[in-house]
Amino acid sequence: MSDGWAERFPVHKIDAVHLATEDDAGAGPTVVIRTAVDQLLRQRGMEDALVLGRVQSCWENAVGPEFARQVRPQLVRNGELVVSVDHPAWATELELAGSAVLSRLAEQLGEAAPRRLSVRVAPVSRR
Repeated sequence: MSDGWAERFPVHKIDAVHLATEDDAGAGPTVVIRTAVDQLLRQRGMEDALVLGRVQSCWENAVGPEFARQVRPQLVRNGELVVSVDHPAWATELELAGSAVLSRLAEQLGEAAPRRLSVRVAPVSRR
């Protein structure tokens, strides 16, 4: 049984956007959205947020599904990836696998990949 929501609000995938200039509205270059967002974040000094987003997008592929459920990327700061785990055993596991994780991220992200890794134990509250 459908309430008609999907029919009223179809989802459209957008890969590129046409940017208008002040001089010529509607005649600006077509820019890939990812490129435009990357450029905006760099202009605003938010490169670390950009890297974190890329890490999060490839995290499960880089570390595997079980590891990805237990270890969560939280922050990138000056080339250091900070992840959180909810149990100290996962922190130990990550310390042992840290260089392999960084290598896999480098394979997927290239030069933008974090170069260092740190772990925070932050138990998840159970409600």
